[in-house]
Amino acid sequence: MPRDLRQAIGFLIGFWIALVVFGPLAAPRAWGAPAQPDASLAGLEAALHEAVNRYRADRHLIRLERRKDLDAVARAHSLDMARRRYLSHRSPEGAGWVERLGAARVEGFALAGENVGLTTRGDPNREILTGWIHSEVHRRNLLARPYNATGIGVARAPDGTLYYTQLYLTFPR
Repeated sequence: MPRDLRQAIGFLIGFWIALVVFGPLAAPRAWGAPAQPDASLAGLEAALHEAVNRYRADRHLIRLERRKDLDAVARAHSLDMARRRYLSHRSPEGAGWVERLGAARVEGFALAGENVGLTTRGDPNREILTGWIHSEVHRRNLLARPYNATGIGVARAPDGTLYYTQLYLTFPR
């Protein structure tokens, strides 16, 4: 228990830092995040990967290699957004994709970006990809020449809303 104002402020600053640094590490495990999504979500992830690569191929860009370690990071973020009902590149504690990649010990990449989205539509992948294509910022990630790897995660909220995260990374070849 802090004895004076200085100790109380130090405690609050330390507590805030611990939440920002360690919260993203503990949160998915505390919620029982599955290692693999259910079959329908895994199918959506695979289909989105193919659709994104077709979109890139039509523009003469290289195929994005899907990586399991990146899928796990993307899936955990989608699950967090679905469970806590927010849509953002940053968690409520302030952790972004760079912090999430670091917490997952993903190393060796030169560039990283992320697209997120949510939908309740009957053709969710089409809705998400169309939205990203029509958004200048999201389209930049889809079409960035340096990216060569991706991770995709889809999670379903209790009300049926689907939350999407796609990571884009550049690894040396």
